[in-house]
Amino acid sequence: MACADDGGGEGTGPATEDEVGADTDSSSGTGSGESTESESTESESSESSESSTESDSTETETDTGSAEPWLEACPEVDGSAVVGSLADPAIDEASGLVRSSVHDLLWAHNDSGDSARVFAVGLEGQALATIELVGAPAVDWEDMALGPKVEAPETGDWLYLGDIGDNAEARPSIAVLRMAEPASIRDQGVADWELLALTYPDGPHNAETLLVDPLSGDLFIVTKGEQTKLYGLPAPLASGELVALADPNFPSAIATAGDISANGDAIVVRGYAQAFLWLRPMDASVEEAMLGEPCSIPLAAEQQGECVALVGLGLGVDGERGYYTVSEGTGSPLSWYAFGG
Repeated sequence: MACADDGGGEGTGPATEDEVGADTDSSSGTGSGESTESESTESESSESSESSTESDSTETETDTGSAEPWLEACPEVDGSAVVGSLADPAIDEASGLVRSSVHDLLWAHNDSGDSARVFAVGLEGQALATIELVGAPAVDWEDMALGPKVEAPETGDWLYLGDIGDNAEARPSIAVLRMAEPASIRDQGVADWELLALTYPDGPHNAETLLVDPLSGDLFIVTKGEQTKLYGLPAPLASGELVALADPNFPSAIATAGDISANGDAIVVRGYAQAFLWLRPMDASVEEAMLGEPCSIPLAAEQQGECVALVGLGLGVDGERGYYTVSEGTGSPLSWYAFGG
Protein backbone atom coordinates (compact mmCIF):
# COMPACT_ATOMS: atom_id res chain seq x y z
CA MET A 1 0.00 0.00 0.00
CA ALA A 2 1.00 3.60 -0.47
CA CYS A 3 1.86 5.77 2.48
CA ALA A 4 -0.81 7.89 4.09
CA ASP A 5 -1.80 11.25 2.66
CA ASP A 6 0.40 14.05 3.94
CA GLY A 7 -1.23 16.53 6.29
CA GLY A 8 -0.84 20.26 6.08
CA GLY A 9 0.57 21.21 9.46
CA GLU A 10 4.27 21.98 9.33
CA GLY A 11 6.33 22.06 12.51
CA THR A 12 7.56 25.60 12.89
CA GLY A 13 8.99 25.13 16.35
CA PRO A 14 7.85 26.26 19.77
CA ALA A 15 6.92 29.83 20.59
CA THR A 16 9.22 29.93 23.59
CA GLU A 17 12.60 28.54 24.55
CA ASP A 18 11.65 27.65 28.13
CA GLU A 19 12.29 24.00 28.86
CA VAL A 20 10.01 21.67 30.75
CA GLY A 21 11.56 18.95 32.91
CA ALA A 22 15.03 17.41 32.80
CA ASP A 23 14.97 16.44 29.12
CA THR A 24 12.63 18.98 27.67
CA ASP A 25 14.82 20.36 24.95
CA SER A 26 12.13 20.37 22.36
CA SER A 27 11.42 19.98 18.83
CA SER A 28 8.25 19.94 16.92
CA GLY A 29 7.12 16.46 15.94
CA THR A 30 7.41 15.64 12.28
CA GLY A 31 5.66 13.11 10.10
CA SER A 32 8.96 11.52 9.22
CA GLY A 33 10.12 11.39 12.82
CA GLU A 34 12.92 13.85 12.11
CA SER A 35 13.88 16.47 14.66
CA THR A 36 16.36 19.31 14.81
CA GLU A 37 17.71 17.77 17.99
CA SER A 38 16.94 14.10 17.45
CA GLU A 39 20.56 13.05 16.90
CA SER A 40 21.73 14.50 20.20
CA THR A 41 18.66 13.19 22.02
CA GLU A 42 19.16 9.67 20.67
CA SER A 43 22.84 9.81 21.62
CA GLU A 44 22.05 10.94 25.17
CA SER A 45 19.41 8.23 25.50
CA SER A 46 21.83 5.56 24.28
CA GLU A 47 24.56 6.67 26.66
CA SER A 48 22.09 6.73 29.55
CA SER A 49 20.81 3.22 28.88
CA GLU A 50 24.34 1.84 28.60
CA SER A 51 25.59 3.45 31.78
CA SER A 52 22.67 2.85 34.09
CA THR A 53 19.46 0.91 34.50
CA GLU A 54 17.98 3.48 36.85
CA SER A 55 14.95 5.44 35.70
CA ASP A 56 15.91 8.79 37.24
CA SER A 57 15.82 10.61 33.91
CA THR A 58 12.80 11.75 31.98
CA GLU A 59 14.29 10.03 28.92
CA THR A 60 13.45 6.35 29.45
CA GLU A 61 14.29 3.14 27.62
CA THR A 62 10.92 1.69 26.69
CA ASP A 63 11.64 -1.11 24.21
CA THR A 64 10.63 -3.81 26.69
CA GLY A 65 9.46 -6.35 24.13
CA SER A 66 12.33 -8.74 24.82
CA ALA A 67 12.60 -8.14 28.58
CA GLU A 68 8.94 -7.87 29.58
CA PRO A 69 7.57 -11.18 30.92
CA TRP A 70 4.67 -12.28 28.74
CA LEU A 71 1.38 -12.00 30.58
CA GLU A 72 -0.13 -15.50 30.66
CA ALA A 73 -2.77 -15.19 33.40
CA CYS A 74 -5.26 -12.54 34.45
CA PRO A 75 -3.34 -10.02 36.54
CA GLU A 76 -4.30 -9.31 40.13
CA VAL A 77 -5.34 -5.67 40.53
CA ASP A 78 -6.14 -4.58 44.07
CA GLY A 79 -7.71 -1.28 43.08
CA SER A 80 -6.82 2.25 42.18
CA ALA A 81 -4.58 4.86 43.73
CA VAL A 82 -4.91 8.55 42.89
CA VAL A 83 -1.44 9.75 41.90
CA GLY A 84 -2.42 13.31 41.03
CA SER A 85 -4.88 15.33 39.03
CA LEU A 86 -4.85 17.03 35.63
CA ALA A 87 -3.40 20.44 36.35
CA ASP A 88 -3.95 21.99 32.91
CA PRO A 89 -7.41 23.63 32.90
CA ALA A 90 -7.45 23.27 29.11
CA ILE A 91 -7.89 19.51 29.56
CA ASP A 92 -11.54 19.70 30.50
CA GLU A 93 -12.93 16.70 28.59
CA ALA A 94 -10.16 14.09 28.46
CA SER A 95 -10.97 11.40 25.93
CA GLY A 96 -7.59 9.94 24.94
CA LEU A 97 -4.61 8.84 27.02
CA VAL A 98 -1.41 6.93 26.27
CA ARG A 99 1.95 6.43 27.98
CA SER A 100 4.81 8.02 26.04
CA SER A 101 7.40 5.64 24.61
CA VAL A 102 10.30 8.09 24.99
CA HIS A 103 9.47 10.38 27.91
CA ASP A 104 8.21 10.01 31.48
CA LEU A 105 4.83 11.47 30.65
CA LEU A 106 1.37 10.74 29.32
CA TRP A 107 -0.16 12.11 26.14
CA ALA A 108 -3.78 13.24 26.35
CA HIS A 109 -6.39 14.98 24.23
CA ASN A 110 -9.89 16.36 24.66
CA ASP A 111 -13.18 15.13 23.24
CA SER A 112 -15.16 16.98 20.54
CA GLY A 113 -15.27 20.76 20.78
CA ASP A 114 -11.54 21.31 21.17
CA SER A 115 -8.99 22.27 18.54
CA ALA A 116 -6.49 19.82 17.06
CA ARG A 117 -3.96 19.59 19.88
CA VAL A 118 -2.38 17.10 22.24
CA PHE A 119 -1.19 17.65 25.79
CA ALA A 120 1.93 16.31 27.49
CA VAL A 121 0.97 15.45 31.06
CA GLY A 122 3.32 14.49 33.87
CA LEU A 123 2.89 11.17 35.65
CA GLU A 124 1.26 13.03 38.53
CA GLY A 125 -0.91 15.15 36.25
CA GLN A 126 1.44 18.12 35.81
CA ALA A 127 0.91 20.37 32.79
CA LEU A 128 4.05 20.03 30.67
CA ALA A 129 3.33 20.97 27.08
CA THR A 130 0.73 21.57 24.39
CA ILE A 131 1.40 20.61 20.78
CA GLU A 132 -0.80 21.95 18.01
CA LEU A 133 -1.58 20.07 14.81
CA VAL A 134 -2.14 23.18 12.72
CA GLY A 135 -4.78 22.71 10.03
CA ALA A 136 -5.76 19.23 11.16
CA PRO A 137 -9.44 18.26 11.47
CA ALA A 138 -10.92 17.82 14.94
CA VAL A 139 -14.52 16.76 14.45
CA ASP A 140 -14.73 14.28 17.34
CA TRP A 141 -11.40 13.02 18.69
CA GLU A 142 -12.10 10.00 20.89
CA ASP A 143 -8.94 7.96 21.53
CA MET A 144 -5.22 7.77 20.89
CA ALA A 145 -2.57 5.08 20.51
CA LEU A 146 1.12 4.55 19.83
CA GLY A 147 2.29 2.40 16.94
CA PRO A 148 5.53 1.44 15.19
CA LYS A 149 6.71 3.03 11.96
CA VAL A 150 6.61 -0.21 9.99
CA GLU A 151 6.57 1.56 6.61
CA ALA A 152 9.35 4.05 7.40
CA PRO A 153 13.08 3.61 8.07
CA GLU A 154 13.01 5.88 11.11
CA THR A 155 12.89 4.50 14.62
CA GLY A 156 10.37 5.63 17.19
CA ASP A 157 6.60 5.57 17.24
CA TRP A 158 3.70 7.27 15.59
CA LEU A 159 1.21 8.91 17.90
CA TYR A 160 -2.23 8.11 16.45
CA LEU A 161 -5.27 10.32 17.13
CA GLY A 162 -8.69 8.87 16.41
CA ASP A 163 -11.17 11.37 14.98
CA ILE A 164 -13.69 8.51 14.99
CA GLY A 165 -16.65 9.72 17.07
CA ASP A 166 -20.00 9.77 15.31
CA ASN A 167 -22.94 9.84 17.72
CA ALA A 168 -25.42 10.31 14.88
CA GLU A 169 -23.75 7.57 12.81
CA ALA A 170 -23.83 9.90 9.82
CA ARG A 171 -20.20 10.60 8.88
CA PRO A 172 -19.38 9.29 5.38
CA SER A 173 -15.78 8.87 6.48
CA ILE A 174 -13.71 9.15 9.62
CA ALA A 175 -10.10 10.17 10.14
CA VAL A 176 -7.10 8.93 12.04
CA LEU A 177 -4.28 11.45 12.33
CA ARG A 178 -0.74 10.55 13.14
CA MET A 179 2.38 12.46 14.11
CA ALA A 180 5.84 11.32 15.04
CA GLU A 181 6.19 11.22 18.80
CA PRO A 182 8.48 14.19 19.52
CA ALA A 183 12.03 13.34 20.54
CA SER A 184 11.86 16.16 23.09
CA ILE A 185 9.27 18.52 24.53
CA ARG A 186 8.93 22.25 25.10
CA ASP A 187 6.02 23.96 26.76
CA GLN A 188 4.37 24.57 23.41
CA GLY A 189 5.00 23.73 19.80
CA VAL A 190 3.54 22.46 16.56
CA ALA A 191 3.83 19.14 14.79
CA ASP A 192 3.66 17.85 11.25
CA TRP A 193 0.88 15.34 10.78
CA GLU A 194 -0.55 12.86 8.31
CA LEU A 195 -4.15 11.91 7.69
CA LEU A 196 -5.72 8.50 7.14
CA ALA A 197 -9.22 8.92 5.69
CA LEU A 198 -11.18 5.75 6.48
CA THR A 199 -14.60 4.30 5.71
CA TYR A 200 -16.50 1.33 7.11
CA PRO A 201 -17.54 -1.44 4.70
CA ASP A 202 -21.11 -1.48 6.07
CA GLY A 203 -21.95 2.17 6.73
CA PRO A 204 -21.13 4.66 9.52
CA HIS A 205 -20.55 3.63 13.14
CA ASN A 206 -19.93 5.52 16.34
CA ALA A 207 -16.60 4.58 17.92
CA GLU A 208 -14.45 5.74 20.81
CA THR A 209 -11.71 3.09 20.89
CA LEU A 210 -8.56 3.12 18.76
CA LEU A 211 -5.93 0.37 18.96
CA VAL A 212 -2.60 -0.10 17.15
CA ASP A 213 -0.73 -3.41 17.37
CA PRO A 214 2.87 -2.72 18.47
CA LEU A 215 3.99 -5.95 16.79
CA SER A 216 2.46 -5.59 13.33
CA GLY A 217 1.48 -1.92 13.15
CA ASP A 218 -2.10 -2.93 12.23
CA LEU A 219 -4.81 -0.47 13.29
CA PHE A 220 -8.14 -1.41 14.90
CA ILE A 221 -11.34 0.44 15.77
CA VAL A 222 -13.81 -0.89 18.33
CA THR A 223 -17.32 0.48 17.92
CA LYS A 224 -19.61 1.74 20.68
CA GLY A 225 -23.18 0.52 20.59
CA GLU A 226 -25.59 -2.33 21.18
CA GLN A 227 -23.30 -4.75 19.35
CA THR A 228 -19.60 -4.06 19.83
CA LYS A 229 -17.81 -4.53 16.53
CA LEU A 230 -14.15 -4.68 15.50
CA TYR A 231 -12.71 -3.25 12.30
CA GLY A 232 -9.11 -3.40 11.14
CA LEU A 233 -6.66 -1.79 8.75
CA PRO A 234 -3.52 -3.82 7.97
CA ALA A 235 -0.09 -2.21 7.95
CA PRO A 236 1.45 -0.45 6.15
CA LEU A 237 -1.38 1.96 6.80
CA ALA A 238 -3.04 4.06 4.12
CA SER A 239 -6.37 5.77 3.57
CA GLY A 240 -9.12 3.40 2.46
CA GLU A 241 -11.80 1.01 3.64
CA LEU A 242 -11.60 -0.77 6.97
CA VAL A 243 -12.00 -4.56 7.13
CA ALA A 244 -14.86 -6.01 9.19
CA LEU A 245 -13.46 -8.54 11.67
CA ALA A 246 -15.12 -11.00 14.04
CA ASP A 247 -17.12 -9.33 16.82
CA PRO A 248 -14.99 -9.26 19.98
CA ASN A 249 -16.07 -10.99 23.18
CA PHE A 250 -16.74 -7.71 25.00
CA PRO A 251 -19.30 -8.11 27.82
CA SER A 252 -20.64 -4.57 27.52
CA ALA A 253 -22.38 -2.36 24.97
CA ILE A 254 -20.28 0.68 25.86
CA ALA A 255 -16.65 0.80 24.71
CA THR A 256 -15.11 4.20 25.49
CA ALA A 257 -11.33 3.60 25.21
CA GLY A 258 -8.69 0.93 24.78
CA ASP A 259 -5.00 0.17 24.59
CA ILE A 260 -2.54 -2.61 23.73
CA SER A 261 0.52 -3.23 25.89
CA ALA A 262 3.91 -2.19 24.52
CA ASN A 263 4.99 -5.81 23.97
CA GLY A 264 1.60 -6.84 22.60
CA ASP A 265 0.61 -9.40 25.24
CA ALA A 266 -2.47 -7.61 26.63
CA ILE A 267 -5.42 -5.74 25.15
CA VAL A 268 -7.72 -3.57 27.27
CA VAL A 269 -11.07 -2.01 26.40
CA ARG A 270 -13.04 -0.05 28.97
CA GLY A 271 -16.52 1.40 29.35
CA TYR A 272 -17.81 3.92 31.85
CA ALA A 273 -17.99 1.46 34.75
CA GLN A 274 -16.29 -1.74 33.53
CA ALA A 275 -12.98 -2.68 31.93
CA PHE A 276 -11.81 -5.93 30.38
CA LEU A 277 -8.38 -7.31 29.50
CA TRP A 278 -7.67 -10.01 26.94
CA LEU A 279 -4.52 -12.10 27.25
CA ARG A 280 -2.87 -12.47 23.88
CA PRO A 281 -1.07 -15.75 23.15
CA MET A 282 2.26 -15.27 21.41
CA ASP A 283 0.96 -16.79 18.18
CA ALA A 284 -2.41 -14.97 18.16
CA SER A 285 -3.54 -11.90 16.28
CA VAL A 286 -5.39 -9.06 18.00
CA GLU A 287 -8.63 -10.28 16.45
CA GLU A 288 -8.07 -13.85 17.67
CA ALA A 289 -7.15 -12.69 21.17
CA MET A 290 -10.32 -10.59 21.47
CA LEU A 291 -12.47 -13.64 20.75
CA GLY A 292 -11.24 -15.17 24.00
CA GLU A 293 -12.68 -14.80 27.48
CA PRO A 294 -11.51 -11.46 28.91
CA CYS A 295 -10.40 -10.74 32.46
CA SER A 296 -12.46 -8.19 34.36
CA ILE A 297 -10.23 -5.44 35.77
CA PRO A 298 -11.30 -2.64 38.14
CA LEU A 299 -12.04 0.98 37.46
CA ALA A 300 -12.28 3.86 39.90
CA ALA A 301 -15.60 5.64 40.24
CA GLU A 302 -15.24 8.37 37.61
CA GLN A 303 -17.52 11.13 36.42
CA GLN A 304 -17.28 9.96 32.80
CA GLY A 305 -14.30 7.74 32.17
CA GLU A 306 -13.14 7.60 28.56
CA CYS A 307 -9.40 6.98 28.95
CA VAL A 308 -7.10 4.03 29.68
CA ALA A 309 -3.34 3.66 29.16
CA LEU A 310 -1.45 0.39 29.68
CA VAL A 311 2.06 0.71 31.12
CA GLY A 312 4.96 -1.75 31.11
CA LEU A 313 7.43 -2.69 33.83
CA GLY A 314 9.76 0.10 34.83
CA LEU A 315 7.46 2.77 33.46
CA GLY A 316 4.60 2.74 35.96
CA VAL A 317 4.37 3.94 39.54
CA ASP A 318 7.28 2.45 41.53
CA GLY A 319 8.33 0.60 38.39
CA GLU A 320 5.25 -1.59 38.44
CA ARG A 321 3.21 -2.72 35.48
CA GLY A 322 -0.42 -1.59 35.27
CA TYR A 323 -2.65 1.09 33.78
CA TYR A 324 -3.78 4.68 34.19
CA THR A 325 -7.30 6.06 33.83
CA VAL A 326 -8.75 9.55 34.00
CA SER A 327 -12.21 11.03 33.60
CA GLU A 328 -13.62 14.00 31.77
CA GLY A 329 -13.82 17.23 33.76
CA THR A 330 -11.38 19.97 34.73
CA GLY A 331 -8.84 18.86 37.34
CA SER A 332 -9.89 15.20 37.11
CA PRO A 333 -7.99 12.72 39.32
CA LEU A 334 -5.37 10.56 37.58
CA SER A 335 -5.73 6.98 38.84
CA TRP A 336 -3.12 4.21 38.79
CA TYR A 337 -3.78 0.46 38.99
CA ALA A 338 -0.84 -1.87 39.58
CA PHE A 339 -0.69 -5.46 38.31
CA GLY A 340 0.10 -7.86 41.12
CA GLY A 341 1.72 -11.27 40.92
